[in-house]
Amino acid sequence: MRNLQITIILRILLILTFAMHMLPSVKSTQLSNMLMNKQISYDFYVSNQINSNYYSIPFFILVLLNVWFTYFNSKKRNNGRILMKEIVIPETNLDDDERESEITGKSAKAAFSVVIVFSFVILSLFPMAISFFNELAAYSVFAVAALPIIGLITYFITYKVLYSR
Repeated sequence: MRNLQITIILRILLILTFAMHMLPSVKSTQLSNMLMNKQISYDFYVSNQINSNYYSIPFFILVLLNVWFTYFNSKKRNNGRILMKEIVIPETNLDDDERESEITGKSAKAAFSVVIVFSFVILSLFPMAISFFNELAAYSVFAVAALPIIGLITYFITYKVLYSR
């Protein structure tokens, strides 16, 4: 259970840092399009250039941590082989335990259902986001990043509740 907690936390942090890493790129693309359409001057474009190097460092550190932790966990079982299902579904050992397979299946089903419902909520909030937020690019990047985070949190909570029964 502790490995599952660490895996979920590492993946959530990875998604958040990737969103922060991509936000300057989205803003830079937006500024470039505005410059090409002559909506802003070149001086404004140069003065508002965005440096994304600061956001790259934590992202790449978390990528390395996630790769190391996945390798570390798979080395303890499966003779050191990294299987795709271990990368996608955290901390599962579906071959050995029937109860754990059932818990993993129910947790994944609940997470998928919540992601589907939450995606409709996020999409319905986009029209309101246009009127309330000045930075629609930031809202869209973090809205997309929120989908897998909500799925991971739902997976973890469902797994923990079903495991404790």
